[in-house]
Amino acid sequence: MKQFVDVVIPPLLEPLSYKIPDDSAHVDVGHRVTVPLGRRKTTGYVISKLDQPSFVQKQTNSAPTQLSLHEPTEVEHAGIKSIETSSDNGRCFIPEQLDFFKKVASYYGSPLSNVIDAAIPSAVPDKKRKIVKLLDPNIEFTSKSKKAIALVDELKSNDGLLAYEDITRKFKGISPIIKKLSIQQVISIEELPLLNSEMFSDKAAAWAPKSVELTDQQQNSLAEITDSAKADNFKTFLLHGITGSGKTEVYIEAASKVLALGKSVIIVVPEIALTPQLIDRFRVRLGDNIATLHSGLSKRVRWDSWTALLDGRCKIAIGARSAIFAPLIDVGLIIVDEEHDSSYKQSDGLRYNARDMAILKGQMSNCPVVLGSATPSLESYYSARSSKFSLTTLDSRYASTTPLNVEIVDLRSFKPWEMPSQNISPILLSAVENAVAKREQVFLLYNRRGFASFLQCFKCGNSVQCPNCSVTFTYHHFKNSLVCHYCGLTTSPIEYCTSCVEAGDKEPGTLTKKGSGTEKIFEEICDLFPDAKVDRLDRDTVGTIDSYKDILNRVRSGETSILVGTQMIAKGHDLPNVTLVGVIDCDVGLHMPDFRAAERGFQLLTQVAGRAGRGKKPGTVILQTRIPHHPSIKKTVEDDYIGFAKIELSQRQKLEYPPFVRLLRIVASSEDVSLLSPFLESLKEKAKHIIGIRKLDVKLLGPSPAPLQKLKSLWRWHMLLKSKSSVAIHSVLNYLQSNCARDKKIRVIFDVDPQDML
Repeated sequence: MKQFVDVVIPPLLEPLSYKIPDDSAHVDVGHRVTVPLGRRKTTGYVISKLDQPSFVQKQTNSAPTQLSLHEPTEVEHAGIKSIETSSDNGRCFIPEQLDFFKKVASYYGSPLSNVIDAAIPSAVPDKKRKIVKLLDPNIEFTSKSKKAIALVDELKSNDGLLAYEDITRKFKGISPIIKKLSIQQVISIEELPLLNSEMFSDKAAAWAPKSVELTDQQQNSLAEITDSAKADNFKTFLLHGITGSGKTEVYIEAASKVLALGKSVIIVVPEIALTPQLIDRFRVRLGDNIATLHSGLSKRVRWDSWTALLDGRCKIAIGARSAIFAPLIDVGLIIVDEEHDSSYKQSDGLRYNARDMAILKGQMSNCPVVLGSATPSLESYYSARSSKFSLTTLDSRYASTTPLNVEIVDLRSFKPWEMPSQNISPILLSAVENAVAKREQVFLLYNRRGFASFLQCFKCGNSVQCPNCSVTFTYHHFKNSLVCHYCGLTTSPIEYCTSCVEAGDKEPGTLTKKGSGTEKIFEEICDLFPDAKVDRLDRDTVGTIDSYKDILNRVRSGETSILVGTQMIAKGHDLPNVTLVGVIDCDVGLHMPDFRAAERGFQLLTQVAGRAGRGKKPGTVILQTRIPHHPSIKKTVEDDYIGFAKIELSQRQKLEYPPFVRLLRIVASSEDVSLLSPFLESLKEKAKHIIGIRKLDVKLLGPSPAPLQKLKSLWRWHMLLKSKSSVAIHSVLNYLQSNCARDKKIRVIFDVDPQDML
């Protein structure tokens, strides 16, 4: 019998070996275990079960600093610590996942322990419920107590089983009678774990279609995907479908056919907010065979979902990026919806990209991977154009027969007094009035939260900065507060300029509100349309999934006439009565110091435009801008993704950015800014050394201050590595990580394939 296990413990770089005590003989690969580490106990994950220990922990009173990799002697065996007996121990992943975890760790240069820790949700003890069971269903029961007779009759009519809380809710003062009948052995009281199906307390959504008839294009796409699934053939499909073309119908039908083959399905979406409506549509057609995985769930529901997949009670996992780690065996299909979205890249901790890892997972599972988008990332489009991916196209709207009318409003052509309000042009106002009069619905996008972008002194011109970050505070009118959207610091607004005071000015300037946000647009629309029901959808109004559902349900029911929001209103909503979409300021985000700024602008504008006219009524889109000739805006109006891609790919090739090269971004941060440049210069010299020895084709840029120079009280510098070869990038990454002199005052991030360049 194997007596030892190797255990990875976050954040240690290497596993440690432990003995298996007799009462833990069941422990195997995939189990979470409690182990001693120095003077404390901690949690780890079993990655192998062995006859001999492979990683020997030296027995000291502190955590190990050195690991021995030689063949241990019997004397060393005697000193190896044992797994602790704990109720927290138990299976938390399937052994088949281990190779995937290892590849993720290798690609992103992260310890295996951190990958497993990021993948697996926190364990929650089984939630029990009391069940009252009728021991003899055929009993002829008599009693002087009318409540006792009524209870037995109720049990008989419910197959002899009822939840204790349901009984006490229906029969007041029944508890003593339950106890007496239990003593008489008429009934028994048992504790059972909650069933996974009870996670769905609500009924399937009535609005979701129960059946559909696919178009020829949808049928062709479906056939390609299912043929690959039937043949156990890995292939990456880029499903390029314009907004409203019915990509979700293809997903559902493909999932149905894969389930019929006895296989499981993973569906990943970029935003937590998109999961409820997608689940509604899947549940109506495929039942409750679904588990949800994302960080917005309570620990209880998330762990119940995980164990439902782990035990095989559910075969479909739907969720945000962490759903790619779902513990499913025999995966037959992986779907990544809105594959272009930058939210798929984790911004801290394990900086993985769920879209890229979906492709890796599909390759390891020998199954098709579907990347769906109306505006594919240029990396995915280039891969499809290069025949690395298989391109399948949906170029006609599924439910709508009328083309969109897209208009540009040049804000420079209006004088301030000609504007009905600060942000609403006469043309947009007229369009909203027309839609409201027809009892149609309107979406208004402003991709910035708050009431004012910043407070500025009219006298000296200085703005109120966050002390922790190199950005201005955003003013929120509803809370009457200044908020930093990076570190979360909140403070009360001030009336007079502190810069003037510090400069000795006896009459400091007053602070005025500059710029706008969704809160400001909401107020303007409420003033202009006092009789219309106006709602707002952004992170400030949506604290939970339930609050998101409430807002969306009001829109779906027709109660809400006008919805103001950030990019949260741009994705995934299929609402046939929305006939007008207005973008208050298309220019927001187009001037960011990021090579993807134009691409993200085009994607956002195209996505939100696609919310209009999805039913039989014609749709209108109004784009307010001060740069009408910008390619992102022009190509949105022309509905020309291919044209935009050609322009942007040409620029990327000249400047050597993805998809033509691979990137590694190294970010160093510290409270002491003077440490950063010398530290990164030393890393640069090490990089040059390994590049020269191995003759690698890698370019180095920087080091230099990051665009966001200060974040959460830490100063930031960065350096960029470019190469056409992923192997070359990883050679430098591995060398630098192994030879990076650790300074406790400096935090270093190695970001492979970065999405955020700020």
